[in-house]
Amino acid sequence: MRRKEFILRVFSALSVLVILLSVPLIGLAQDTVVKGIVHDPEGNPVADAKITFFNADRGLKFTVKSDDEGKFIKAGIIPTVYKVTVEKDGYFTIESMARIRFGYTEEMEIKFTKIPPKVEDDKNLDKGIEQYSQEKYDEAIESFEKVVKKFPTSIEGYYNLGLSYLRKGELDQAIASFEKAKDLNPEAYTVYLALGEGYFNKGDNEKAVEAYAKATELEPENPRAYYNLGMTQYKLNNTEAAIVAFEKCIELSPENSTPYYQAGLTAIKAADYEGAIGYFEKFLEIEPEAKEAAQVKAIVDELKKAIKKE
Repeated sequence: MRRKEFILRVFSALSVLVILLSVPLIGLAQDTVVKGIVHDPEGNPVADAKITFFNADRGLKFTVKSDDEGKFIKAGIIPTVYKVTVEKDGYFTIESMARIRFGYTEEMEIKFTKIPPKVEDDKNLDKGIEQYSQEKYDEAIESFEKVVKKFPTSIEGYYNLGLSYLRKGELDQAIASFEKAKDLNPEAYTVYLALGEGYFNKGDNEKAVEAYAKATELEPENPRAYYNLGMTQYKLNNTEAAIVAFEKCIELSPENSTPYYQAGLTAIKAADYEGAIGYFEKFLEIEPEAKEAAQVKAIVDELKKAIKKE
């Protein structure tokens, strides 16, 4: 749990290590008292805060709790230097040191800060993910919209919102959500993959290439990113760049037949018939019973005939 020092109000110029108000007691048989108040940064009292005083050298330990007004008091304690720990569920734990002096009332003011809620604990995020998995995209969008409203810096919220819009076919909203997620974390390669898909489906292949290229830069061992980059370059008729991307995909995932097939089509577009034959034959070797197998065999036969005529 995060540790944060609290600030004790200084009432005396002599209080250097003490950071307490020391007031001599009259009529209390020279008793030693610690009292104070716990409040949040806005000044609201914090009830049930547990304040523990501990001195390891002397084996001393005592605990008090703040009341409904945030106040606490403890009398008759042994004067010494204590480690003070303030705790409550949902708040940052605080630690500091305090010197308690004999015959004085030591007053403490403790500012207690709540731990911000975490997006991963939000019920709308779990609900939206479940709705997305059930292809209930309208409901998922509604849930994720609540997430980003409550957590405006949530990458997960905007990413999942974008996916829901993407699957629904609302590309502009999807792209806007992915762009927001990208701005929040420019190093999240999955966001660039999704953003590339959004631009690809919209027909903006130049921006799709930018997104997929960034994904390969951030995650250079991801075959999917190279495959998608290759497909987008193919759409742009950048056959050389497409082949480079498909080759990288093949290198990373050599048992996947799909990039061989697409590389074969790209090689045909580039008039590299021998290269196309090589890709298609590898495709057939990996997946001889594929639904495209008969068509691929026919293409290979035609390519071989074309080469003989040259």
